[in-house]
Amino acid sequence: MGKRVRYLIVAVIFATGFYSPTVLVAATRAAAPAPLLRIVHASSDAPAIDAYINGQKVVTAPQFAAVTPYTAAPSGAGSLQVIAAGAGPGGPAFVSSPIDLRDGGAYTIVAADRLKSMAPVILDDTLGVMDDGQAHVRLVHVSPDAPPVADVAVVGGPIVARNLPFKGATGYLVVAPGIYAFEIRPAGTPQAIATTPPIKVDANRSYSAFVMGQLGDNTFRAVIAVDNAASGGVGDTPAAGGGGMAPRGPIGIPLGGELIAAGAIALVLLRARLRLSSRRTLH
Repeated sequence: MGKRVRYLIVAVIFATGFYSPTVLVAATRAAAPAPLLRIVHASSDAPAIDAYINGQKVVTAPQFAAVTPYTAAPSGAGSLQVIAAGAGPGGPAFVSSPIDLRDGGAYTIVAADRLKSMAPVILDDTLGVMDDGQAHVRLVHVSPDAPPVADVAVVGGPIVARNLPFKGATGYLVVAPGIYAFEIRPAGTPQAIATTPPIKVDANRSYSAFVMGQLGDNTFRAVIAVDNAASGGVGDTPAAGGGGMAPRGPIGIPLGGELIAAGAIALVLLRARLRLSSRRTLH
């Protein structure tokens, strides 16, 4: 093997050793933001609640129909508890459930059903801003005395979700920006059991509409939350990213640029070595 080839191999190894796949993967993981979490209080006969993960309070005292802002939460597998506000982590838990939150994810946890049977509905949220000129709306059925399996239709318009079960959610539905009210019907029938208040949705935004409360105690309602507001609203997207966004690579030159930079360093080292070798030969 010639000297020039050996010098090139050594230079490339030296230059690219700091950009090994293991190091790049570790850097990408390190750049992923902590999980984001918000709580929806959808139990109309429950008091204000606190939420704990692994004994750490993450949400304080939302009342019925409140949607909390996103907050950073511990990542990985853990235990979720929903407790009466102010009772502390040792108080009787309305909900005690395993939970698994991944770095870079965004989640909504709905405290659903009546107080005595409260259970969590855990949803993956989309925070990435869409630029298709449409609105993206997810419907969540958490009304315990609405039809247990429902069709949801736009008032005066088409059915947008069929056979939506209690504690179920649609995917994000693409709709034109505007103002909508939705009818809740027993699945397969044309008769509306309840109608939500009008909901306004804007282009390039994703929303969650929670149908909650009870028909029997006049708490039935639809609560809409902005999942990816650019400014204002519940769902502000933090600068670090969030659910629905691709994880960011190492800060600085993009991955392809790092490899190009490594090659450039190798060439610089090789040229410097060749110049030094040429000078020694001339002398």
